[in-house]
Amino acid sequence: MKFTLLSAAAAAIAFASSEHDGKRLIRLSADHSEWMTDAQVADLALRDVGFLDDTDGEWTRVFELGAARQAKQNTPHGRTLQETTLYPTVAMHPKLVRGVNAKVQTADLKRTLESFVNKFANRLYNSTEGAQSCGWIYDQVVELAATVVTNPNVKVTVRQFTHPWGQYSVIARVEPTTIVKDDIVILSAHQDSINSKDRRDPVKRNIAPGADDDGSGTVTILESLKYLLATPEWTPIRPVEFHWYAAEEVGLRGSKAVATEYAKANTSVYAQMQQDMTGYVRPGTSPVVNLISDFTNKNLNTFVETLVATYVGLPVSHSVCKYGCSDHFSWNATGYPSSYPFETELKDLNPNMHSQKDTIATIDFDHMADFTKLSIAYVVELTQDSATSC
Repeated sequence: MKFTLLSAAAAAIAFASSEHDGKRLIRLSADHSEWMTDAQVADLALRDVGFLDDTDGEWTRVFELGAARQAKQNTPHGRTLQETTLYPTVAMHPKLVRGVNAKVQTADLKRTLESFVNKFANRLYNSTEGAQSCGWIYDQVVELAATVVTNPNVKVTVRQFTHPWGQYSVIARVEPTTIVKDDIVILSAHQDSINSKDRRDPVKRNIAPGADDDGSGTVTILESLKYLLATPEWTPIRPVEFHWYAAEEVGLRGSKAVATEYAKANTSVYAQMQQDMTGYVRPGTSPVVNLISDFTNKNLNTFVETLVATYVGLPVSHSVCKYGCSDHFSWNATGYPSSYPFETELKDLNPNMHSQKDTIATIDFDHMADFTKLSIAYVVELTQDSATSC
């Protein structure tokens, strides 16, 4: 997750512009951009100002694509389908969801997160270890598909979504044996890490464990997939995709590429939910689920809030995360409904993020279990065949 620290990552991938004396075109909001020097961009990070680097024009094309898609989908009353997409207003499958959630074990989450985080000093998008870490995720999903699936109602495929840098995104597709609806449900996280707090130190900046950001989200959706595949009572009617994005920390680059491909192909997406940081509770505070209200879908957020009340039982707060906050932004920009539940109030943000202190020792695995249960509920409630629900 970047919040406004997206800028620190952008410094690592600066795009030179000879026409503007090496300056970069920085989008500070939907309607305001400026050409800035690297020093000015670094100052944005220090002042906690969010932005997108649009020097190469890719983000402009993404927004144009999203606007064009929305214009084609306008209803007779001038509202877009994203605004009018309907989601359940009450939980429809409590017995099934609670049955799957009963399988969630903090020991599983801890073991998997330790295996992932401790194996790599960093998961930087363009490092050797970053390229290896996406391979670890890919191998884990392939193994799940080969050994854990006890559900005859689905088939699983896994693909590597490659990028120009070393780290690829991983997409696991769980497809019903009989597809009733073809609009996809997406559950996502980002797999990369970064140490921006030590970015001027050539040694320390390569120590980026990223246990919470976003090892916690990576494992939350991986374990959710495992529990669902081991549940033969789950009979989905629409495809579900689990996405692990590369290069989120350097400007949402992985999710931008994936969402753009889906938008260009006019792929139908029913809902997308991001799990970026799910394992931290500031000492002295009580756990919450914080729904991000900007660059997300109001109807989908209302549905997610219903899931929290029904299956997690934690208080729900609402916050504005600002521009380019996490990968949900890419889906919102391309005209798809997205949601982003976060681990804490923003005033209680994990102080260890983007540093070498973001380690396993800081993780609250009970809170990770909360988000794993929320992820399972999200998938089941949006996909389960009501005719066969138990």
